[in-house]
Amino acid sequence: MPDPLFYGDEIAALPAFRTLAYLDGPPDDPRVAAAVGAMFEAFVARFGDDLGLISRRLVGRSGKPSKVTPKALKDLRNWIGAPDRLDSGAGVRLGSINTEELPPAIPWFRLEQRYDDQTMVEISVSPDAPSLLGFADEIADDLATAPMICAAQGFGFFLPPAHDSLNWLLPRLSTRYKTALLHTLDMPSCGLRRAHSAMPYTGDMQPGIADIGWRTFIGPEYLDRLPKTFDLPADVTIAASDAMLILTAGKAPIWGDAILGEDIEIYRAIAAALSPVRYPYAIAVHQNFGGDTAAAGQADLIEAQYHRLD
Repeated sequence: MPDPLFYGDEIAALPAFRTLAYLDGPPDDPRVAAAVGAMFEAFVARFGDDLGLISRRLVGRSGKPSKVTPKALKDLRNWIGAPDRLDSGAGVRLGSINTEELPPAIPWFRLEQRYDDQTMVEISVSPDAPSLLGFADEIADDLATAPMICAAQGFGFFLPPAHDSLNWLLPRLSTRYKTALLHTLDMPSCGLRRAHSAMPYTGDMQPGIADIGWRTFIGPEYLDRLPKTFDLPADVTIAASDAMLILTAGKAPIWGDAILGEDIEIYRAIAAALSPVRYPYAIAVHQNFGGDTAAAGQADLIEAQYHRLD
């Protein structure tokens, strides 16, 4: 397992198995609520004993962190089953905590409304959690019932929201860990749909999916830009319907560790197949990981991260 990412003497980001999902509709959409509720139940069933902190920026709640209690979990479960429509950026964070001074760590569950038409969900757990693949499959089954924009599962690095200002560090990891999911939950949301971009679309630019992972989910708004059939390696599992395309790169996720020489050709093949719906590069280089002015050489690092599977 990779080491944590440090900033100075402090841990900035943790290696994790991550699910990052962008669903079509706000949390109070019954289809979204059902899928999110199922994922929440699976998460709490597996990791409830490890949770220590909860933050709810909902109707009538400020978002101030508090300790997890059975009542707090019951209240949250009830809310997720019948949620309110939220302001953009409002939501729930649930995670472990080592001391009162440290930011929350994995296991981690985050639900957030973005704009008026997106629900975002992040689930990050330890990459060596017991029965990890079974848990990943359970979450994937729940996502397969959701109104999908896009989603990805796989190994990556979890940066707590308290460390958002350090997101410029993350693309440095992609030079070694080629298949790692590095973006924070809210980073790519403006490039998923043209209406939400702060940048003008020029030429042949089109919205695209957030990222490519071990498992990649593509919703219906992108499907007409993809071929009806794919010539992919036999190790790629393909599940296709009018509502969603799901591609899985082999039986288990990998880090794509360049130093260890892990073979990532199956990921490269999927990236090539999904090139018509890749996230718009012009938006990525200007807005992801702090943008191209975040630090010296940042634009080159963002470009390398973007093209890591090409």
